[in-house]
Amino acid sequence: MNVLATILSALLVAFAVPNELMPYGNALAALICLAPYFLALRRSPSYMRAALLGFVFGSLSHGVSSYWLYYFKDFAIWTIGSTSLAYGFLHMLVAGFLRWASVTNVEDLFWKTRRTILKPAPHTEFSLLRPFVLALGWTAWEWAKSIGFLAYPWGLVAYGLNNYPRMIQIVDSLGVYGLSFILALASALLAELVPLLSPAGGYRRQFIKSWGRAAAVWLIMFAWFSIYGMYKLANPTPVVDRLPLLLIQHNADSWMGGELTALETAVRLSREGMEAYESKTGLQKPAMIVWSETVLRRPFADYLGFYKRNPKQDPLVPFLAEQNVPLLTGAPVVLNWETYDATNSVIYINSDSNILYSYAKRHPVPFAEAIPFWEYKWMRDFMAKVVGVDGTWTMGTEAVVMSVPTAEGKKVRFGTPICFEDAFADVCRDFFKNGADLLINLTNDSWSQTVSSETQHLVAARFRTIENRRVLVRSTNGGITAVIDAEGRIIESLPPFTQQYLATVVPIQKGVGFTTYYLLGDWFAAFVTLLFFSLIFVHYFRTFRPFFRHQPA
Repeated sequence: MNVLATILSALLVAFAVPNELMPYGNALAALICLAPYFLALRRSPSYMRAALLGFVFGSLSHGVSSYWLYYFKDFAIWTIGSTSLAYGFLHMLVAGFLRWASVTNVEDLFWKTRRTILKPAPHTEFSLLRPFVLALGWTAWEWAKSIGFLAYPWGLVAYGLNNYPRMIQIVDSLGVYGLSFILALASALLAELVPLLSPAGGYRRQFIKSWGRAAAVWLIMFAWFSIYGMYKLANPTPVVDRLPLLLIQHNADSWMGGELTALETAVRLSREGMEAYESKTGLQKPAMIVWSETVLRRPFADYLGFYKRNPKQDPLVPFLAEQNVPLLTGAPVVLNWETYDATNSVIYINSDSNILYSYAKRHPVPFAEAIPFWEYKWMRDFMAKVVGVDGTWTMGTEAVVMSVPTAEGKKVRFGTPICFEDAFADVCRDFFKNGADLLINLTNDSWSQTVSSETQHLVAARFRTIENRRVLVRSTNGGITAVIDAEGRIIESLPPFTQQYLATVVPIQKGVGFTTYYLLGDWFAAFVTLLFFSLIFVHYFRTFRPFFRHQPA
């Protein structure tokens, strides 16, 4: 029964986040998805059994929600197989902490609770603080999996609320992990209620009354999130300027060769967009044309002659000179031709084909764009012979902020997180701290071949707008190209896996002050994590204190 409950939880988590059936996820599933798992952990007879449940939950929830990793061609055994196993093993450890929170009467750490003469039936005793401690533990886990070199901020239960603007405005104070906490708390309360309502639930009236007090606290938090959201939506971040852009979604297959075909499509869509720009926006032309990550397969400055001649029907360099509009695009930048040290970069090319700005990706895809111990021959040989990877990118070190002049002669400053960098709050916050007015993300997710993958990326990125109360523009290869305002609402977008352009005028939103998140970052997640492990320390200190006290000198 515990295994079935765990499997149910894993499937509900996959249904709560964006998926093929519900592209923007399911809020109801997000509210209840962890309850069967929490209940199974509480009923586990030992930590070893709990660890096995953790393996089932971790491997299945990751494998089902991120099943599109299977489409990483010849690397599928590593992208979906090894990561599912890795999350299974990680959750074996996490399950131990969650089981501790599930079976510990936390009140006893601070004061002695009143006990009845007749002991309640198994699993029916209610602890007022236990659901909150469980929620602390789960929130700490979601934060831990989303930071550092191995971070993977996909599959957070918080994403189930992404399409409810009123509920997610709190992110500007608590970060996305405030949503993780309230959703985990809802599941923890439900997990406590199920055994209390069972026929074996002795003293049900007494314990259900206590459960009601805990549920009332959750309702107060839910109301707080909702009222705060209504206030922020009624008083949106002021628009201080506008930036006309032409976004190109050329939808090239990443696994096919076709360098010139992809380039030809990007130029063709750009020309069509330029010709229709005035009729679409009322403005004569955009301030900038924006392509996606890796459109240019060759270093632009080093292959300038190539781009003067290609694509054959409409060469890039003459096209830029004719349009007199700069281009923002993804391209490699070679630092050393002898060792072929190169960066995955965004470059800003003016109409004279000079590169004015360049930003190199700083947060790599682990074991794909950056590999630990790559400097050692044994690691290079292993990755080449076993995995099939024979090179890596060199990582950038600076959050470069670029600027583009508008038709009115003003300058708009922007940062350019590359691909999944827009899912990392700290990476994006660095751009704003360096003076960016908005973010323009360049992404190539077309290899995934699934709408759920494209949408999951969009959903993860949209929280960056609320955290900092700034606009995010996404220009992608296969999707989802979009403009997201400072309240996390999608203003305009293109359907995934289509060849289209988006002629748009992007609002530049900027408040008088800074958000709590801008100033303090993941303070809430850090506090929750510290509190959770402090409770564990206090518990074991009190448990083993008599042992230490009576040891001979």
